Parts: sequence; structure tokens; C-alpha cells
Amino acid sequence: MRMRLGAYEQMAQVAAAHVAATRSPSRTSWHEFVTMLDLDGRFPGVQAIGFAERVPLAGRAAHVKRVRAEGLAAYDIGPAGERPQYFPIALNEPAGALDARAMGYDAYTEPGRRTAMERARDSGEAAITGRIVLAADALGSDHAGFVLYVPVYRGDARPATPEARDTALAGFVYAVLRMPLLMRGVLDEDAAPVLDVQVIDGAPDAGAATLLDTRQGGEAASASAFRRAVSFPIDGRTWTVQFTSRPEFDELVARRRSWGLLTSGLLASILLFVLTATLMGNWNRAHQLSMRDPLTGLYNRRYLDETIGRELPRARRLQESVGVIALDIDHFKRLNDTFGHDAGDYVLRTLGEQLRAATRDSDIACRFGGEEFGIILPGASLSAARAKAEALRASVEALKLEFDGKALGSFTISAGVASMPPHAQDWTFTLQTADRALYVAKQQGRNRVVAAA
Repeated sequence: MRMRLGAYEQMAQVAAAHVAATRSPSRTSWHEFVTMLDLDGRFPGVQAIGFAERVPLAGRAAHVKRVRAEGLAAYDIGPAGERPQYFPIALNEPAGALDARAMGYDAYTEPGRRTAMERARDSGEAAITGRIVLAADALGSDHAGFVLYVPVYRGDARPATPEARDTALAGFVYAVLRMPLLMRGVLDEDAAPVLDVQVIDGAPDAGAATLLDTRQGGEAASASAFRRAVSFPIDGRTWTVQFTSRPEFDELVARRRSWGLLTSGLLASILLFVLTATLMGNWNRAHQLSMRDPLTGLYNRRYLDETIGRELPRARRLQESVGVIALDIDHFKRLNDTFGHDAGDYVLRTLGEQLRAATRDSDIACRFGGEEFGIILPGASLSAARAKAEALRASVEALKLEFDGKALGSFTISAGVASMPPHAQDWTFTLQTADRALYVAKQQGRNRVVAAA
């Protein structure tokens, strides 16, 4: 379940990068972008995906005027009332009756959604709400679900501190997710005749809300012969999954009790083998998808967070430093505005190829989002990391790219370099140090490498 949701987070991160690069996407461009995502085919369970724009009180009238000029004559921000800031839904797909009701709604006024939005804003990562009841859709009935939020920031790189993120926040990309369709393919349909599953937002004994319940009519299963409950954290919340055997399976075991443990043991073993094989196949596919950036093929921030926990102890044992390069593309918005987003994607893929060619098997090249990249260099000192960054900067500057028959000219990168010594413990501080060096490089004129002092 965690890996499946991770894949959906990556989709939302890509959408957030699109909004950040476009700055003010129109309803038409958003429709075209979401159409290319192929939600029904690749991301079943997404009821809607959109952008909640941050609007200060002083900018409310201008915001409403702009959206009405795009064809929504009745658009307004709701609920009514003056607030220091608003987060109205300015973009929402797929369009339709639900879209008309959603446009302009300020979900920040709801305590549950506001908590998730603030958690996403402060952490810079995805965050989910608790259980919500989604309105009836094409399936003809209400469904339990939740909302996934990803923050969108202004500027060329993600701010390093919660205070800076609050200042730079432009809004949130959100995805409204229907739980039954989201879990389709994760839960093995072959096990449905013998196994019921409940997914609960919180602990079962705390009056928590049920996200998914495969029991017929939601009947109690206190007499089930077999049950298991597992709790795990996910995007700032805790989910509990309860498995219970169905009456049909319990009755089968009771009828054949004369066979003793042999029959039930064989049946349980076969069921467990089939279920494990299916789940492992799904997990492996989802895990690979959630660890890679879909555009460049590089690793993403999630992979780095999982891997660095193994790399740091190894570096300490070997008394080695760990080098970090934080980099991004200079004037990327100008390139997008001049040649279009397809050309921008081509440049991002090209930079991804350059990073793969320039790194060792032991190095970790990642795309963090937008035009922001990072390279982790196990065993590299500060001087070695700087030399690697400078060589990469020079190779990128030497490229002469063409796209769709048009010369894009040369593009450049700026980089900040830091190194974590073997005795150090604070990995987050090292990343922030590299980010600050990157800011200095851009302030000094871009197309340069700056090493942390």
C-alpha cells in the first residue's frame, strides 16, 4: 500500500513541478497536462487532480477577475468571508459537474484538510488527510477516500527551512483519491472468497474512520477463526490493516476438521504462497516505479531517503566522507517560455543522461523535482566533489541542443557542493549546506560551482 501511494505521490510531484515551471497555468494547459497523465489507465482511483492557489486578501479581487476571464463567469471564492489568505481551487480535472462545484472552494477552511496542507507546506513533502466521504461519481455511489497534497513553491529551488517555505508557498497540487479503486490490484482478488480486509485511518480502538472494508455489508467478524492487524505510518498519518477470515473459509475448516492440521496447514500454505507471490510481484513493480523519476529515469528523493540510511553507517565504518552536489538548470523558466514545455522536458532528460554518464555505480544521482537535481558521492571529499561538479558544469555548457528542428543553444547549470565528514551525524544539515552553496552560486551570476565554506 505504501509503494502504491508512493507512485501516486510521484505523479502529484510531477504536476507540482509543471505548475511551478508554468507559474500561472491556464485551464486549457492544465486539461492537456492531465490528459497526458492518463489517470484512468495509469492511476486508477484518482477522482480529481487540481491546484489550490494561495491568494492573499489583498489579491482576492484580482484573482477572481483573472479566473472569470478564463471562461468561468460565476467563479468566486467560498466559503464567503474575509481571511488573511485563501487557497481556492483554481484548476481541477477532469472537468464536469463535480468540477463546477469544486471551483473556488477554499479547503483551507476545513480543519482536517488544513492540517494536511500545513504539514505539506512545512515539510516540503506530500501529506494526506484523514478519511473523507467523496461525492457520488460515475460509479453511482459515495466512496470513502482522502486527499493528497503536494506544495508548490515560487523560485528556482525548494526553500531550505519551514519559514522560507511558508514565504515561498504558491499553493498546493492535490489529488482526490477513492480508496476502493486505489487498492485494486494491491489486494489479491483470488483471496477475496476467503479473506476480508479493512483499512482504518488510525487505531481500531480509537474510534478511527474506515477507509476500506471488503466485508459484506460491513458485518462484524468477531467470530472469525483467523485475524491479523498491522499498523504503519504513511505520509504523516497511521493506517491499520486488519485481515479476517471469511465465514466460508471458517466453515470449510470446521467441516474438514477430521483431517486435522494437515488439511488446514496445506490450504493455508497454498493460500499464503499465492498471496505472497502476487503481493511481492505487485510490490516490486510499485517499488521500482516509486523510486524513479518518470521523466529522467534518475532516482528520486524517496529513494535517497531510504538509501542514505545504509550509506552513512558504511561511510563511518570506513572513515570516509560523503560528498553532496546540489544543482539546477539556470533560467529554466525562460527556456520553457521560449521553446515550450516539451523542449524543457527534453533538456531535463538530457541532463539526466549527463548525470548518469558522469557518475560511478556507487554514486546516487537524483531528481528532486522541477529543475532541481542532486548527486550523492560516497567516499568523496569536498575537493573531489567540487571537481566532479565543475567537470559536469563544463560538459553541460559544451552541449548544443536541438529540439523539433530548432536550436536551443547552450544551457548551463549552477551547483553547490558540501561534504559530510565521517564523524558527523546530521545528514539534513549537509543537504541544507549544499543548498545554501547553490543559492550563492546563483547569486554570483549562475553557471558556476560554489563549495560550502
